[in-house]
Amino acid sequence: MQRRELAQTIATSLFETEAALDAALEKAALLIATTSALRREHNYSAVLGHEAVAALTRTIDALGAAREHAVAAHAAFEKASPQLGVRPTTLHGTGTDKPVTQIDTSRPELRAVVSAA
Repeated sequence: MQRRELAQTIATSLFETEAALDAALEKAALLIATTSALRREHNYSAVLGHEAVAALTRTIDALGAAREHAVAAHAAFEKASPQLGVRPTTLHGTGTDKPVTQIDTSRPELRAVVSAA
């Protein structure tokens, strides 16, 4: 396998992982929204299902942390790409552009926002 093929294989898998984490976050958030809306629509007590909703919020927190780690891995792979002799811009990704400046998640105030997303 040539260097570019190796890098593209890694990039493709990374993009798929990031997309799966985003989809899981969306599904978990939708589940919370759906159960909350149904509970209110049918006038059930907030006590009903509270433990399940609390568990789902912990799930979302864990998925947010996993997404943060995937983004950190993405940055690390991008930084290491010249060692493979590949430029990150030559790899095919999701078709969406990255922000001009990367978000620094090491700062506590940004970490709170990222984990809340």
